[in-house]
Parts: sequence; structure tokens; C-alpha cells
Amino acid sequence: MSLVCSIVLCKFNTRASVLPWVSKRSKVTYTITVYCLPCRASAGRYISLQMNRSFYSRYAWLILVVAAIPIPAIVWGTILAFQESNNNVSQWLPQDFPETETYRNFRKLFGADDFVLISWEGCTLDDPRLEKLAVELVPPPERNRTGDGTEYFSKVTTGPRMLDTLTGPPFKLSRDEALKRLEGMLVGPDGKSTCAVITLSELGDADRCKTLAALTDIAVQRCGLNRDVLHLGGDTVFNAAIDTESRQAVRKWMGLSILVALTVAWTCLRRARLMVMIFVVSVYSAGVSTAVIYYTGGQMNLAMVMVPVLIYVLTLSASVHLCNYYRDVLRESGPAGAPIKAMAVGWMPCMLSAVTTALGLGSLYVSHVVPVKMFGFYSAIGILLSLGTLFLLLPAMMETWPLSDKSQSATSRLECSTARRDRILGSLAGFMVRYHRPVIVVCLALLIVCGCGVALIKTSVRPIKFFHSQSKCIRDYRWLCDRIGAMTTSEVVLCIDKDSRMTLLEQIELVNSAEKEIGGVDYINATLSAATFVPSLDESAPGAGRTGRAALKIIGMRDPAAMRRRILNKRLAGSRDILIDHRYLYENAEQTFWRITARAAPLDKLDYDKILERVQQRVDTFLQNRFPNSEHVKTLYTGSTPLVLAAQRELLAGLFKSFCLAFVLIAVVMVLLLRNVSTGMVLMLPNVFPAVVTFGTMGLVGVMVDVGAMMTASVALGIAVDDTLHFMAWFRRAMMRGQTRQSAIVEAYRRCAPAMTHTTLIAGLAMVVFAVSAFQPVAQFGLLIFILLAAALVGDLVLLPALLATRVGDVTPKEV
Repeated sequence: MSLVCSIVLCKFNTRASVLPWVSKRSKVTYTITVYCLPCRASAGRYISLQMNRSFYSRYAWLILVVAAIPIPAIVWGTILAFQESNNNVSQWLPQDFPETETYRNFRKLFGADDFVLISWEGCTLDDPRLEKLAVELVPPPERNRTGDGTEYFSKVTTGPRMLDTLTGPPFKLSRDEALKRLEGMLVGPDGKSTCAVITLSELGDADRCKTLAALTDIAVQRCGLNRDVLHLGGDTVFNAAIDTESRQAVRKWMGLSILVALTVAWTCLRRARLMVMIFVVSVYSAGVSTAVIYYTGGQMNLAMVMVPVLIYVLTLSASVHLCNYYRDVLRESGPAGAPIKAMAVGWMPCMLSAVTTALGLGSLYVSHVVPVKMFGFYSAIGILLSLGTLFLLLPAMMETWPLSDKSQSATSRLECSTARRDRILGSLAGFMVRYHRPVIVVCLALLIVCGCGVALIKTSVRPIKFFHSQSKCIRDYRWLCDRIGAMTTSEVVLCIDKDSRMTLLEQIELVNSAEKEIGGVDYINATLSAATFVPSLDESAPGAGRTGRAALKIIGMRDPAAMRRRILNKRLAGSRDILIDHRYLYENAEQTFWRITARAAPLDKLDYDKILERVQQRVDTFLQNRFPNSEHVKTLYTGSTPLVLAAQRELLAGLFKSFCLAFVLIAVVMVLLLRNVSTGMVLMLPNVFPAVVTFGTMGLVGVMVDVGAMMTASVALGIAVDDTLHFMAWFRRAMMRGQTRQSAIVEAYRRCAPAMTHTTLIAGLAMVVFAVSAFQPVAQFGLLIFILLAAALVGDLVLLPALLATRVGDVTPKEV
């Protein structure tokens, strides 16, 4: 209760009423309780004195001890949180999404489509190591597969095995015909290069990093292959690479980021003791937020790995502002009671800054992209938890280890440089006030131009875009595309009702025709279906059934074509189990499902959304012409690639929804704070300035917005409000002391500009370190946060003073 009382009662020392509708004549109760309603003047001084005696000075050591108790649990939770991650792109959309539901039904019919494609230099159709690898990965049933790595794999399909299936009974295709049908799927354009397609078990799908490690070890240790010549591809490889790279990106650059932040903090603050306090509070808050992820059952992903980094940076920024209030108190009244006095002045803007930033981050929860949603949720929780750490731990440390007399004398020696700095800042503020109209016009023009660029934003969640062009997974991907064929896969399923009374041959003919329609779409390089396994169904094809027709004519059959169809239908019925085993056919009591797999050229060169749209149009048009009034044939379009594209569309939609929601929520806070609708809305301009300018420029120059960039828009809004609130706090205090609007702007500029610049430099340079990461979402996140912080500084030190120099400053309430 004493903690709550202290935080609540700090407000009274700022000479403002928490409940503005309470009359000034209300009776005063000096008992320290949450329910007391003291007058603004005498009660404020009394409560500050009582709190100085009774809270931080009395409980500082207790606060530090209590804060130290959960450190082992925090460290343990942080370590475990980073050990597990899930970056399966097919799980990025909610389970109730139509695309997700269709994909889930597809997996129920044909099993998991998660596979690893493996090949190597010299892997040809006559390479005996390929068959040895297949046997080692999925050994005979009598062999125990527990603990030897093979439990991660359920099925292996190789080029030679599929070739034997097509050329052997019951299909008996010629070798040339079989090679032609497998080209682009299992056999390369040269007719010799081949690969193995390995389907994962449920256990393998659950831990893809271990699965790939087991696959590589089996290939090297049991099959005599060189690790350096192996090439692996497929969605499983990309998802595992995202798991690894996202964790390594943070681990690799976190230390350097912290070092940069400390170095810049020392340069800006010139107080080792303050720097250490800020560092401890920031790291503690980041650890708490990460441990919360683990203890609440959350999972790390490529977005969540940035939560501790963001909390660290934002807590550091808030700590610098609070230290700015602390140092002002030291200069004005000395070290006695300095922490509580700083809290009394700074707790409200710090709290409002944290709340508005949490609102900006929490707005990301409206996104349907699961990593973004979880990032917003846990970041907002982390910000609110860090507020408690800031209000308890930092003042307690200030009380326990105050700045020494030596530091005070050093402060005196710096008064000359401080005065010079104030003169420079005063000149800048005077310039903004004098030329406020041109400044506003330029800033508004920039907002309008960049606002047009926002409409041109393009998003991407394609895994191939997440990695550097020279990374191992990208090099393997391109090698496999060149040697074997396209790797981007989508699935088309024909659902035929049993009531249609179509024979098996007629159904396969329908599948064959649909497959040809799909293959006729530009950039579709290869297709595979049940029709791949059967003899040519085209009567006009060279050699298509000539021997059979000649034999039927010799024995005197009147309708050799009909008889041939009966024979072929019977042969197909006998091969039904083979088609089911290869997972291109599934049957139940009501429907028969035929699967057609299509592969297209590399995604980084194409707009795959348009390709899938053309595929759907051609297949739907073909079926409509074939069955104009029938409902017996339906189609499903699914696969991991359509899911990625659906997530990409949701990413763009979520970007605008979350930003608009954050804008509305923060605008409401500003209006309530300023008690004026027009003023609150006008003062939102400096807060939207960084996001609109940055993302509008990205739209104009054609830079893709990925998952990492999408999260920064709402973050930028919250960060910009942080500086705006601190500037407004100083401006309104100056106005309350009777200063003119112009002098109040200059006063706020002198008070806030150093702290704003310090937080921008410390947080921005700490984040820009991640821009050199090879993992693009983390790199773009770090770079954009730096750019947005710089743009927010421009908005708050250029546009905001110019706006306050107009009538907007006149309608600002005279009381805080």
C-alpha cells in the first residue's frame, strides 16, 4: 500500500489536481492514504517531506534486496526462452483463417507436406550413395529407429526410385517418357542430376533444427558424403534457418549494442554512477520481459527475439529522462531528497510516456500475423513492467548511492559549458518561434508527399528475403534450382463427389487436363500428379496405345478405343494403392481427392501472387466449361506458398490497422491530458511525423516492408509521444509560472532538448548496431528504429515548437 500511496501522492507536488473537478475548498486530510484529497499548495510540500522521510530513504535497501531475490528465476527464464523458437511460416496465420483451415484439411488428407530436398555434387541417377542414404533415413520396419536420428523422417522419395516405379509394372512407361515427367521435380534438366525428397515425421516437424542436424550427420557418417558438398532446400530448411539466425542475430550483436549504449551514455551523461544505474535498470527490465515470455508459455520467433532489445532501449530512454529531472533537482536544491523530488516532477510524464508507448505496441495485437501479434502483446507488458522497475529501482539506487560532492563540484565546473549550451538551444528555439510558419509549411508539405508514398508500400514475408544473398540456405536454394528445378511449391486439389459416377480413368483424365492448364501458366516449371504415373492418355500422342489398338483390331474388336479404355481403367484400379502411397490420391465414402503439385521459378524474381491467381483462373475456367451445371467437382488451392502470400497481405493490412488504432488511442490520451480536442489532435502531428516520413519514403523508393519493419511503425508512434509529453510538461510548467508562450517554448527547449538528444543517441546507436546483421528482419528493425528515433527528434524539436508558437500554445491548459 505504501508503494501505491507514494506513486499516487507524488502527483500533488507538481501543483496540479489529479481530480480537477474537486473544489479547491475541499477539506484536507494529511493522512498518507490513497483516498486523501489535499489542496495543491501546502499538502504538496507536506507529502513530499513525508515521503522523503518514509519511503525511498527508509525502504531503499529493502527495494534493492527484494529486486535481487527473483534474479535467478529471471536469468533462468531468459535462457530457456531463447532455447526454443517456432518460425514455421505456415503457422503465422490464426487457425480460424480460411487459408489456414484449407491447409489444415489438406494435411489431413495427404499428410504433412514438410520436406527436405537434399542433393550434392555428383548426385546422379546411378549414384549408389543416394539409395544408401534413403535406406539409412527410413530403414526397414524390423530395425529399431529410436535414438539414431531416423525417427525424424517418415518417407524418402528419390529420383531412381520414382523412375523405377514409372518404368515398372503396372505403368510400364518408357525411360525417356518417365524422365520427361520427372524433370523439374526429381530429375534435373540434364536428365541425370537428381535428389532425395525427405518427408518429416511429426517429431521431425516439431524440432526442425535437430532434424536437419540428424540428416546431415547420417549423410556424412553413414553414407560417406562430404558435409561441404551437401545442398539442402525446402520450407523446412528455411524455417530452421530462421530459428537459428533470429537467435544468433540477437546473441551476436546484443553485447555490442549494450557496449555502444553504455559508451554513448557515458559521453552524454558524464556520470559513471548514473550510467551504471541506468544500465542495471534497463537490463533488469529486459530480463523480466524475456522471462515473462517463458513463464507464460510464449515462444520465441523472429519478431519476439527483439522484445528484450526493445524493452532495454525504451527503459534506457525513460531512465535518461528521469535522470535529467534528478540532475535538475541536484543543481537547484542539492542532493537532500533529490530522488523523491525528481520523482515528484517526472513521474507523470514518464508514466504517460510508458502508457502511450504500450498503447502503440499493444495496437499490434490487431494484426493476424501471429509473430507480430505476440510481439505487440509481450512488448506492451514489458513496457508496463519496466515502469514499475523505473519508479522503484532507479530512485532507490539514487538514494543509496547519490552523486558525491566531487560530482557536484564537477557539475559546478561544467556550469560554463551548460550556459553556452543553453544559449545555443535558446537560439534554436527562438528560430523555431520566429519562423514557425515556414517551418510548419515545410513539415506539412513533407508529411503530404510522404503520405502519398505510404499508399505505395509493399510488404514481404517471403523467407528467401530474410537472409543475405551469400548465406548458406540461399546458396543451396539457388544451386538446387539450377541443378534440379524450381523450389516454390503450391498445391491444387480436385475434389470429385462419388455421386458424379465418373470412372477412375475419367477422373485421371480430368486431373491430366487440369494439370496441363496449370503447366500452361508462365513460370510454372514443373507439375506432378497421379497422371504422371499412368500411360499417355492423349490418343493423338505419338505411340499412345498403338500396340494395344493394333492388337484389338487383329482380334476383330468393333470398338477398340472403348475396349482399350476398359483395360486401362482396370489397370489403374489395380495401381490405386501406389497412387495413395505416393500421396496423390485420397478417398473416403463421399469424395475422391486428387492432388496436383506445381512448382514455380524463384520467388525473388516474381510476383507469385499473380501466378497463383492465373493458375486459379485457368483451372476454374476449365472446370466451368467442362462441367457448366455440376457441383460434383470442387477445387482447393493451398500449400505453404499461398499461406505465405496470405500472411503477406495480412501484414500490410495489419500495418495500417495497428497504426490507426495506436493513433486513435494515443490521441485520446493527448486530448484528455490537454483537455482540448483541437489542441490534442494538432499536437499529434509531431508524433505521426516520424512514421509517415519514414514509411512514406520507403514506399516512394520501393523498399519492401518485412515483419521487422512492420513492427516499428507503432513503436515509433509511442516513442515520439514520449518526447512530446516531456516537452509539454516543461512548457506547461513555464506557462503556469506566468511566462509568455515564446519564453515557455525556449524554457522547455533548454530543459528537454539535451535529454531528448541523449535518448535518441543512446537508443538509436544501440539499435543501429543490429543493422549489420545478416538476418534481414532484425537488421531492418534496428535500422528503422534508429531512423524513426531521429525523425521523432526532428518532429519534437522542430515541428512541435513551431506548432506551440501558434494559437495551439494559447489554448494549452495553464495547469498541469
